[in-house]
Amino acid sequence: MIDGKYNKLGYFDVQTDNLTWFNREEWIGVKVPQDRTIVKRQLRTVSLGVFISMCTISSVGTVWAILLLLFTFMNRHRRLIQLSHPACNNLSLVGIILCLSSIFLLGLDGQFVSKEQFPIICGLRAWCLSLGFSLAYGAMFSKIWRVHRLTTKTKIENKRVEPWKLYVMVGSFVVVDIIVLSVWQGVDPLQRTLESFPLEIPQNTVEDIKIKPELEHCESKHNTIWLGLLYGYKGLLLIFGLFLAYETRSIKLKQINDSRLVGMSIYNVVVLCLITAPVTLVISTQQDASFAFVSLAIIFCCFLSMALVFVPKIVEVLHHPGERTENTGEGAAPSKEEEERYQKLLRENEDMQRLIAEKEEKIRLLKLKLQERAAIRSREQQQQQQQQQQQQQQQQQTAENHVAGSADPPTQQGPRLRQGSVVPQLATVTTPLLTSSVELYYGSGRPAVRIVTPDTSSVAADDAMVPRINFDISESYL
Repeated sequence: MIDGKYNKLGYFDVQTDNLTWFNREEWIGVKVPQDRTIVKRQLRTVSLGVFISMCTISSVGTVWAILLLLFTFMNRHRRLIQLSHPACNNLSLVGIILCLSSIFLLGLDGQFVSKEQFPIICGLRAWCLSLGFSLAYGAMFSKIWRVHRLTTKTKIENKRVEPWKLYVMVGSFVVVDIIVLSVWQGVDPLQRTLESFPLEIPQNTVEDIKIKPELEHCESKHNTIWLGLLYGYKGLLLIFGLFLAYETRSIKLKQINDSRLVGMSIYNVVVLCLITAPVTLVISTQQDASFAFVSLAIIFCCFLSMALVFVPKIVEVLHHPGERTENTGEGAAPSKEEEERYQKLLRENEDMQRLIAEKEEKIRLLKLKLQERAAIRSREQQQQQQQQQQQQQQQQQTAENHVAGSADPPTQQGPRLRQGSVVPQLATVTTPLLTSSVELYYGSGRPAVRIVTPDTSSVAADDAMVPRINFDISESYL
């Protein structure tokens, strides 16, 4: 119906199945009416303002890291730089540059790259961020590991810091990352996946349209396994580094003069990584929040690490611009001759300690022998004292017996034997050479014996020696 009149718009021939259309129709609103709700797909992308701001800050950090590389190279002759192991510092700066570059890759999405190029961006993200972390954190970890090893060694061990050990440790971390990422990319590469959200009704429109939001992700078939492997490996490094930094928090070494600053950087990295990793998994559906949070965490880690490690060195160099070999307050780098002298002193110290240990062992043995001899002597003295006491008691008892015997009628006695003598089996009668009287008395508090020979002229011949005590002087114990 046009202008209130019916008009033919076309013919349809049933036999020939042919439609002839005159194109005379006129639609209200100059638009064909819809026969269903139209669903439009809309890709969620990172806000352009957030992307530009994060990329600007990361660019500043990258330029700052490059300037620090030039600073380290230009001042490599200074002891301050030499004692901080500039090669490890350079590796750390290269890792920081890679981490800051990954921010630009994290912000690239469908509004900048096509569907075919997106998997390449996904792979570059993983490689850049993983290798950057291994280089930056690995250099700091190797330093703090060497500090812990030097402080736990015994005195006789060589405490010289060999740079190649630090480089081997960092290289081992990088090799592990290369192996894991290569296998991941070869077996189960990252691909572009779309996450769909519930339909949304657009605002400020009268059309029958609904929006289907979609968000791009970099995922693989076994994405959880690969992420768990990487997160677990690097998480153990973070926790172990935190432990080493805590153990060496108050240690200063002249071999590594910035060990305490490196420990503070490790605190910073560990705390931010442990917070960022789980949070990003939770807010992964919010592209702006996820990108901003990860970017700020990377920027904060990188900037703070560079400030802690390099700003004190810059300040020291600015305060002593003309000095080539200034002291940093934590020791100076030894020359080759000093190092050789130091090693020689260490060897001599080892020899002296060994000799001292041997002498101390001999002294200990001699002391034991002296103690044994003193114990034997004390026992002998005690035995002698006991024997003397026994002899004194026997003498006193014998004296009392003699006193008692002098009061009894005298009897004819044979020769007496000393105490302890052996009695022969065949006794023989001996004739005493002299007979006399024996008188016992006490003189000066001690028993004494007086031998008196009676006068034979004053007594009868038969009773010349009565009363008397026959005593054999040769057998006497007096």
